[in-house]
Amino acid sequence: MDWQSLWASLQPYLIVWANGFLSVAYWCWDNAPLLVAAVCGLVVLFVYDRTSQRLAGDRAMRYDRGVHVQASYRSQIETSLTLLVWCIAVALSAPPIPLIGMAMWLAFLVALKLIPQEREGLLFRQKTLIAVYGLLAIALRLALSYSPDVERVSATLSGRGDNAMLFDSIRDGLLPYIALVMWVMYPLGYFGMIAQRFAVNRGSLLDGGSPEAVLGALRSRGEK
Repeated sequence: MDWQSLWASLQPYLIVWANGFLSVAYWCWDNAPLLVAAVCGLVVLFVYDRTSQRLAGDRAMRYDRGVHVQASYRSQIETSLTLLVWCIAVALSAPPIPLIGMAMWLAFLVALKLIPQEREGLLFRQKTLIAVYGLLAIALRLALSYSPDVERVSATLSGRGDNAMLFDSIRDGLLPYIALVMWVMYPLGYFGMIAQRFAVNRGSLLDGGSPEAVLGALRSRGEK
């Protein structure tokens, strides 16, 4: 068998593998915000939540008999629920909400890495903010997809006139403000909170020093 016949026999299989690879690559690209958020959530779940659980649950026993661990899975449960809510929100939402959520998860992970002294507060606060943002995105999607019975609502409110036009004008008037909250105000508040914690801890981030230097600075109160 020469090379030409070998290539002719392998070419259909290579085309199938190439098409399969391209299909997977296109799917990953289309779902990149969800995949990145899922990876960040799993890192938080299996790394930072576990570390927080171990630090909070360790209880030193008397007479140097070791450490007794009182495990609590509260933080892992919170992360799992937050990730579940966000996956549902991404499945129901249109851009740019998935991209904003991906940036939230990435900023959350960076803050946990670079501000270890506030890790406990960050774990609870940022997960709560992401979960609330996901719930708002789900509620917005459900509200936009809901079509009320205009005539029944009008009869209940004793309304008159063109009710369909009235409801459409109300919805069109509220949508810019809802978009402003979901696209600008809420994300800015989230990232601003992380930036504020960076600013508060900028000394430890830039020049933490050795433990001996920190203790010496505390004894001398920073005086030379």
